[in-house]
This record gives sequence, structure tokens and C-alpha cells, in this order.
Amino acid sequence: MKVIKQYYNNPYQQDLSAKIVNIEDNKIYLDKTIFYPEGGGQPGDRGYINEIRVIDTQKNEDQIAHIVENSNSLKVNDEVILNLDWSHRYEFMKMHTAQHLLSGLLYSHFKVDTLSVHQGDLNLTIEIDRDEFNEDDCYKLEDLANKAIIKGSSVSYLEMDKKAAEKLDMRRSIKVDGLIRIVDIDSFDQIACGGLHVNNLQEIEKIMYVGFEKIRKHYRLLFRVSDKVSKTYRALDKIVKELCTIHSATLETLVDCDKALLEKKLDLEREVRTLKKDNTNYIINKIINNRDSNIVCANISNYDFDFKDVEVDSDIVLFLYKIEDSNLKWYLYLGGSFKKYDFKTLRVNVLSLIDAKGGGRYPTFQGRGDAINISKCIDSLVGYFNE
Repeated sequence: MKVIKQYYNNPYQQDLSAKIVNIEDNKIYLDKTIFYPEGGGQPGDRGYINEIRVIDTQKNEDQIAHIVENSNSLKVNDEVILNLDWSHRYEFMKMHTAQHLLSGLLYSHFKVDTLSVHQGDLNLTIEIDRDEFNEDDCYKLEDLANKAIIKGSSVSYLEMDKKAAEKLDMRRSIKVDGLIRIVDIDSFDQIACGGLHVNNLQEIEKIMYVGFEKIRKHYRLLFRVSDKVSKTYRALDKIVKELCTIHSATLETLVDCDKALLEKKLDLEREVRTLKKDNTNYIINKIINNRDSNIVCANISNYDFDFKDVEVDSDIVLFLYKIEDSNLKWYLYLGGSFKKYDFKTLRVNVLSLIDAKGGGRYPTFQGRGDAINISKCIDSLVGYFNE
């Protein structure tokens, strides 16, 4: 049985009586529906069948599956009432129409093709066939789209066979067979599309360019549509005002003020790194100066420093280790006359006691291991170099 797609007959219809023709687990199939299934970058509709929540709508071959939270109270041949989550649907109708407008303008004004689109909860994304796109052109695109919205243009549909549709020379080739549904937005866009759209561009209200991403060597442009635009403007305005208050700046001086603060932060971070490195080597020198032999082993678990900051230039073996829980971090320095020792042999004969992982380049090596046999490893290390 072929389902009647009432969402095409009237995309603005919000409720409908229908009959259940099949149930598969939590998937309900109806003789007719106002619920649009996910497709073409547009998410599936949500709403209710009677009092049961529809959480998604998906295509299943030539049928439409209404995915519900619980189907236990429903049975085949039941007459049911469908209620659409209209705010969800209408938001994506506006976003989908905005995408057509933007893709049409990209094609007509910038000779740019649309490769893919996605309509998300926050952003509309359009991937284009360019590896770069001037941001000034992104704002020009935004301006062109908003002028078209203010002017207003009707959105209409045509149905024809594929051969006739291909003669229209649209910006994108037709990928399906049979009867082709064409969406037409005056001079802005004409393309085969099975999605849902608003009746007039004015319903979109506003489009805002918010940025871009680079993906698969292409640009992906990000936009916000309708009430999300005003919400974004207000959020940005609030942030800017708060930052101006915090930094005693004006809108015109805020960026320079922030750059100056960032430079101060970087200077302080560099100073902290220098002090930390100096402190590390003060501790290391203290350990080395208090040694009893040229084989120096020390537990530095109580000190907070990185092995990469250690600087040694002595005729010694320095083995440092830190124990955190049962995890071990180790550092080995082979200086002066001890450079003749082969590290690979040392790792097999001695460091294998701590299951040492890691490596390095003469004269320093470091890595991780198991702390259980650390005492045996230290005894073996001292014995190895005293042979």
C-alpha cells in the first residue's frame, strides 16, 4: 500500500487522522502522514500519534516509519490522530528554504557549486566546491540573501518527468528517476528537491553568516537562520558589553585591549616556564652534588617538574623516577664516560625489571614502566655499571 504524503499536499498542516497499516517493534506505518522523513540534510519530524511521542521519522524503502517511544498501546487498523511538533518542523522548513536561496546565490553570483548541506539544531552548513572562499564574499552573500528575504519571493513547485526536467538546465544534475519534483524560487533557485519549504522567502526572516570550516579540501560555510539570528546577535552584544566593562574598554578599543592582555599572559607563561626549569635544575644539581658515587638514583615523586626540563652535563649516570599510583615515569642520563654503554642492552638486562617503555637519544632516555620492582631495578642498575 502506497502511503499518502500529506506533507507535500500541505506542508503547513499540523494534525491529521490516519490508520495504522503495520507495526514493527517501535516503528509505526500509516496509510497517510504529515510527518516528513529524514532526507536531503533535513531531519525527520517529531510529534505525537495519539498521546504517544514520535521521536523520529525515517524512510523504509517506499514506506515511512514513525519511530515512537512505546508502541504497546497501538495496533494495526487503529484510527489515530497525528500531531506535529510544529516549531521543530517550521524551523527546518525555513532553514531548508534558506539553503536553497544561499546555494542559488552562490551559483549565480560567485560561480560556486554546493556539494552537500546539513541542517543542524543551531547551524545550517553548506559545503562548497572551493578550497578557499574570501570571507568578504561570505558577507556579500549574506547581504544578497537578506535583501531577497526583505523583498520576498514565492516558493512554488513543478512536477515533470526526468527528460523534461533535465531541459531546465538546473545548477545540479537530477539523481532520481520517475516523476521529478522541482522547487522554484523565482530567479534565485530552481532545483529538484524532495524537501519541505516555506511559501515565501519573507518567512525566513533573517540569515547570518557565522564562519567556515575546512573539510575534505573544501570550504564548509556556516549560517544561522530565523530567530537564531536575533538570539545570536543579542548573545554577542551581551558578551561584548561584559568584556568592555571588565577591561574598561570601548567597542573600538576592546580588541587592542585583549591583544595586550594576551601578550602579558604569554610573557607570564614564559617567565613561569623559565622559573620552573630553573627550579628543576636547582633540585637536580642538589641531588648530584650530594651523591656518594657516579651512579645517582633518586625518587622525585614529591617534586613537580618535567623530565624535559632536566639539564645535566656531568660524568655520571643519573636515574630519576616518579611514582604516581602504580604508574612509573623514569629518566636516564648517561654522561661522559658512560656514553659507551649500549642503551638497548641496558634496557633488556636492567630496565626490563620495570617493564620499561620508551626511548630517546644519547645522552638522555625516558619513558614509563611498572613501579612494582623499582627497588630491584635500582640495585641491578648500580651493579650493572659497577661491574
